[in-house]
Amino acid sequence: MKVGLQLYSVREHFKQDPVGTLKKVAAMGYRYVELYGHPEKGDETTFGLGLPRREAKALLNDLGLTVVGAHFYPLVPECLDEYCDYFAELGVTQVGCGGTWDLDIAEKAPLLNEAGRITKKHGIRYYYHNHYQEYYTVNGEYVLHKFARETDPELVFFELDNFWAARGGVDPTEEMAFFGDRLLLLHQKDFSKNASRPLNAFELVERTAPVSMEAFVDTRPIDTFAEVGTGILPIQSYIDKGNEVGVPYILVEQDMTTLDEIDSVRISMENLHRLTGLEWE
Repeated sequence: MKVGLQLYSVREHFKQDPVGTLKKVAAMGYRYVELYGHPEKGDETTFGLGLPRREAKALLNDLGLTVVGAHFYPLVPECLDEYCDYFAELGVTQVGCGGTWDLDIAEKAPLLNEAGRITKKHGIRYYYHNHYQEYYTVNGEYVLHKFARETDPELVFFELDNFWAARGGVDPTEEMAFFGDRLLLLHQKDFSKNASRPLNAFELVERTAPVSMEAFVDTRPIDTFAEVGTGILPIQSYIDKGNEVGVPYILVEQDMTTLDEIDSVRISMENLHRLTGLEWE
C-alpha cells in the first residue's frame, strides 16, 4: 500500500501559496496526493490545484507528484463532466464526493449512481468518502452499507476514512472486508489520547436518527484529532487489513491540528515510516 496526502490537511498553507505548499509536500517525501475543491462550471482553477490543466500537469510532473483522487461537493456537481475531463487529462483515474449530511437514501443512492455514470464516460471511477454520520442506522442497517447495497458496484466505489469509521462505533478492518474491491482509498489520522469526547460518537448522539451538522461539530472538537501514531488507533492493523483487501493507497488526512499544518503532516509521515507494509515511491 502506497502512502499519500489529502491536501485538505494543509489547506491554509495551500490557500496562501499553492505552488510553494506542493513543493514542501513533495520535498517531505509525499509522492501521491488527493485534491479537494468546490468546482464551478467554466473555471478550472476551482477544481483543486488552482491552475489550468496544462500548468497543473507541468507542475505535478516537475514535482514528481501523482494525483490519486480528488474530492468535490456536492454529490453531483453541475460541472462534473468538465471536472472529469480536466482530471482525465492529468491521468487521474478516480474522483469522488467528500461526504454529505443530507442522507435520505431514496434521493442519494440514485445521485451516486448518476455521478458514477458521468465519471465512467471519462474512464474515471466515482467514490464516496465517509464521516461518522453515515453510521446511523435505518431499520438496523448502517446508512453507508445501504449506500453500498443500493448503488451499482460498477459505478460507485468507496474511500474509507478509518478515523471516522472508528468514531462511528465500527471496526475499520471489518469495514474494509465489507467493501472489498469497491474500496479504492483509505484516509488516516489518529484519535487523541486526551480527547474531551469518547471515540464512539454515538455515545453522544442517537444511533437511529440522522446526525445534524450542529451535532457533528459538537462531537468533533479539535482535541479529538491527533497526528498519525500519536493517538490510540491501531493503525498497523488498518494497514495490514488494507493490504489484505488490496487497497492501493492510504492517505494522511488531518482535518484539524493544534500544530502548524506542515509540521503536522511531517509528524504523520515520520510515524508511518515506523510501520510496516507501506510504500512511498
